[in-house]
Amino acid sequence: MSVINSYTEIIALHTMASNQEPSSRVEMDDTSVDSKEMVQLLVSLGAEINTAKALICLHVHGPSKSSELQKRCNLRQPDVSIAINQLNALKLIEIITTPSGGRGRPSHTYQLTVSLNEALKPFREQAIERLSILQDQLTRLTELTDSVIE
Repeated sequence: MSVINSYTEIIALHTMASNQEPSSRVEMDDTSVDSKEMVQLLVSLGAEINTAKALICLHVHGPSKSSELQKRCNLRQPDVSIAINQLNALKLIEIITTPSGGRGRPSHTYQLTVSLNEALKPFREQAIERLSILQDQLTRLTELTDSVIE
């Protein structure tokens, strides 16, 4: 990892780790610049891209079926399943099961159970942890550099 990438990562971590309310400009269009930027920031903080896409999509569009997430997020069905499992493990979504009219599998609708700000907390906590590690490493690097110079 280059120094510039490390510095950029520190800035991104610091920005997302601060408990600021997300931008109110998230629009009901999944091509919204703010939605894309939020996905990019979540990924830079360590979230899986598909999980970040599904999270933001559920926030923007509300309750959605797997097929809707596939279209809106440009994901394959297995990727949606993995993302949903990760969001479910974090207790951020509810899975609503609707029995099929006949034979066949029931359909599932997914919805966030918390506000977007609450949903971002696990990612913020992870970022704060990574930021602390980076700060410790920078401090140690400075100590080592100072000891070599003296």
